[in-house]
Amino acid sequence: MDSITERPPTTNGQKGRHEVERDGDELRRAFVAGVLGAVAASVGYLVYSRLEDEHKEAVRKTVMKFVEDKVGDLRSQFKI
Repeated sequence: MDSITERPPTTNGQKGRHEVERDGDELRRAFVAGVLGAVAASVGYLVYSRLEDEHKEAVRKTVMKFVEDKVGDLRSQFKI
């Protein structure tokens, strides 16, 4: 090893301690992101379910317009 930042070579295909820790950190971050996404979706559904019918229709139209625009953008980028 030439410097402190280099990882020592592993043997027998086993991961080094730093690689295992990094994998654990990535897994933890993915789990937290999933939990936060689920909480945000649940709160959004709760708020949406309590809206009056007129407001639900307005939200539905706004979301559909947004999705149509994004799909159009993707189609133009990929020339589909």
